[in-house]
Order: sequence, then C-alpha cells, then structure tokens
Amino acid sequence: MKEDEIALEFDSELPPLLPPGNYTVSFLRAEKKWLWGSRLKVFLHFEIVHPAEAAGNRLFMAANAPPMNRWTIGYKFYRVWVLAAGHRPQRRTRLSTQVFRNKYFLARVKTVEKTAKDTKRPMAAQYSIIDELLDVVAGRPCS
Repeated sequence: MKEDEIALEFDSELPPLLPPGNYTVSFLRAEKKWLWGSRLKVFLHFEIVHPAEAAGNRLFMAANAPPMNRWTIGYKFYRVWVLAAGHRPQRRTRLSTQVFRNKYFLARVKTVEKTAKDTKRPMAAQYSIIDELLDVVAGRPCS
C-alpha cells in the first residue's frame, strides 16, 4: 500500500435487502437511541417467519418518540402499540414494548433507497426495513 493510502477494516453485519412486500414477523427486542443529540428514536427489531425463503432475516422499524411525552395518534410507535395492545392507552399509561411479545404481525417491508440527505443510495448500499405493522396475525392479547 502506498504511503498516502489508508485501509479501514470493515467488521459490520449488513442489513438484508429483501423484495418489498408483506411478511409475517415476530418481535425480538427494542432499543432507544438519541440521534443528533435531541431526537429520541425507538427501534423495534423483528425476525421474519414467513415466507420460508425470507425466514430468519432480521429487520427493524424506527419510530420517533415525542418530546416531553406529548403523544398523538400520528406517531408511528403509538399506532403500532395500539395495534399490538388491542386498545388505546389510558392517560399516564407507560407504552411498554411488552405488548409486542408472543405475537406474530403482518408487516410491510420497504427498501431504503435514499440517504437522510435525500440522495440516491447505490444498489449495494440499499437495505430493507419494516415500514409499518399492518395486523396481528397470531398471539395472545396483553392487558
């Protein structure tokens, strides 16, 4: 290697790239992260269980959390929580990710084709995410 070249080690697991469409998924885990110092995001991680050719792939759904817990029905996390819980939350309810456990969901998967700066990603840099949970297909209700 020349003196003015650098080589950076790549040691990351790449997210899968699947055809867009509807898949059956099961919940794995949740995490929250502060992005750009002031924006709280919730990441819900799922594993595809059907169709068989996509089974085992793991995808995430990202959802914004509101500042100062000022939830409205427009927030994605609120919508999917209500879907999983089967009811609207009461005032001052903690929206726990426990409602996603032991359930299977029909999820819409899409391809991320652009960057956060709205520029086109090369095909090798595109990946799949869960855009929305559409329905609970199996599992017991939470209280």
